[in-house]
Amino acid sequence: MRNNWKLLLLSIALLNILGGCQEQFPGFEKADNGVYYKLHYRGADTTDRPQITDWVTINMDYRLEDTLLFTSKGLGEPLRFPMIQPMFEGDLYAGLSLMGVGDSMTFAIVADSFFFKTAFDKQLPPNVKPGSPMYYDVKLLELLSQDEHQLEVQREGDRKLKEEFDLLYNYLKDNKIKTEPTASGLYYISLEKGKGRKPVAGEMCSVFLTVKQLDGKELFSNFGGNPLEIEFGKEFDTRGLMEGLGLMHEGEKAFLIVPSEIGVGPGGKDGVPPFTTITYELKLDKIKSIEEVKRDRAERKMLKEQQDQQRKDAEQGRIDAYLRGNNIKLSPLESGLYFIETKAGEGRFPVDGDKVKVHYVLHTIEGKLLQSSYQHRQTFDFELGTGAVIRGWEEAVRLMKKGSKATIIVPSKLAYGSKDRSKEIPAYSPLVFDLELLEIE
Repeated sequence: MRNNWKLLLLSIALLNILGGCQEQFPGFEKADNGVYYKLHYRGADTTDRPQITDWVTINMDYRLEDTLLFTSKGLGEPLRFPMIQPMFEGDLYAGLSLMGVGDSMTFAIVADSFFFKTAFDKQLPPNVKPGSPMYYDVKLLELLSQDEHQLEVQREGDRKLKEEFDLLYNYLKDNKIKTEPTASGLYYISLEKGKGRKPVAGEMCSVFLTVKQLDGKELFSNFGGNPLEIEFGKEFDTRGLMEGLGLMHEGEKAFLIVPSEIGVGPGGKDGVPPFTTITYELKLDKIKSIEEVKRDRAERKMLKEQQDQQRKDAEQGRIDAYLRGNNIKLSPLESGLYFIETKAGEGRFPVDGDKVKVHYVLHTIEGKLLQSSYQHRQTFDFELGTGAVIRGWEEAVRLMKKGSKATIIVPSKLAYGSKDRSKEIPAYSPLVFDLELLEIE
């Protein structure tokens, strides 16, 4: 009889454990490796399963109960990545190890595990409750061994290299360029002869350049701005650029065509796609010693500091002039913000964690229009208390209700401070915003 009671107690305990799992992820089964899964469709391949170092290609969404966090559909192509050891029991990699090609499954995990152990966040997002479930919806499209993947990568590389060569051939033909390439593949075309000497290793080259793709897309240009200071012989941007620079004389202007083998390479660079030929319009303005460059930088730094100090000293005077010119006699808040409500709103004030929709118009303190969300017909949406906007905005929006409108005068310490935001907003620039709070969520 006693043994029967022990068996009954053990059965009750086991049912409580299993019931707890079902309550946490209703409708899901638990695999031996700790994965909670739901099978939607079984493909034709019922034997091969992903192993560590294999490469998988998948379509995937991951989501909370009511919020889609990611979908591979937005990338325009499936995800491909190597299998690694699971990062925690029951994670995505453990789930993938249960699948065959063609299978569709959903995996359930505790959201905390994803954010802390996969995304390495230090805290949960505001909309995620501790212990809440999260789901991966996955379809396994392809499974390759490491060797099969490397072979496919090589074949794809060969195909893209041929495609690049064909584009370069047509570019040379269309632009009637008959220059022979150097041994490395660089095409060097002198546009204006220089009267100086060539640089030697360790010297600094003051350079103006424009970088483009063959289709004319501009990637960078500093013509009209300050020159780049490049140490000759030291790695900078691409091998093709450095080789071309070594062929130039001081004062010379040249045009370089740099194939990917001496340029961005098979992996791409700085947003430029792999196997992309780029061009440089290049001017070697001056050759300097490192000591000369250091002196020039120190002089520019000193000049910048003087200009910043002048703007800092003049800031309050600029604000006072704006107040007089607009007949504003309002005192600033304790922070230094000037808040002028022009239309009262209704309801409550927003607090940290609220998502707000705002229309705005930005002027310099002298009245020059810089930006307007009305012109673009696009509100600016952000979460209050996250540091997504300048401090002046954070403070002002907390003083507004839905439907409220206000003009705010923001001293630089509540805006961009000692940093140059743009040519129109240098350091120590007070700003004027017209705000309209449309929504609080």
